[in-house]
Amino acid sequence: MSYVLIPFIKWGQYFFYFVILFIAANKRFSWLRYFSSLSYKFLIWSVIGFKFFYASIETFGQYYIWSDNKFTKLLLDQIGYFIFYSWGRFWLEIVVSLVAALAFYLFLVFLKKYKERFFEEGEVELGFILALTVGWSNFIVFLPLVFLSVILVSIFRKIVFKETYTTLGAPLLLAALLVLLFGRYFIDILGLAALRV
Repeated sequence: MSYVLIPFIKWGQYFFYFVILFIAANKRFSWLRYFSSLSYKFLIWSVIGFKFFYASIETFGQYYIWSDNKFTKLLLDQIGYFIFYSWGRFWLEIVVSLVAALAFYLFLVFLKKYKERFFEEGEVELGFILALTVGWSNFIVFLPLVFLSVILVSIFRKIVFKETYTTLGAPLLLAALLVLLFGRYFIDILGLAALRV
């Protein structure tokens, strides 16, 4: 049973995050009216709620797997060890992701105060949602990719649309997409695997 559930749960997580990314992009560019009506606050609480739900599923799954084996069942007798293990493996990532996303949000608020032309309405909240969605440790590569994406999108807009300025919405979305697709590989290539929680 665990061999069936584990891949399902893992891919379900990625599916949810890509849905959030699509809805956020739709809200920024107003492709479909229905999704545009969803508030940024709703998306933020959806991501946070899902992270807690997912961690709960993982914790229960770990308990189930350990209880199904004679050796690991002994670990469950030490309930403190199971709580410590679950905290470090499933719940700590949520706390670190929230802290990183909040720090990024405050940075965007500060940046908007002094360089408002970089932002359109709602892009500060969009940045918070995307930082929260990619989570830790993907945030490590998300941040530099945002700055790289600003350069790439700026060049594209200048060549194609003859526009001088680029706001942060499109670069944020591009960086989040790249991280959700290739974040694990970027972290391994850059030798940052030790920073994973």
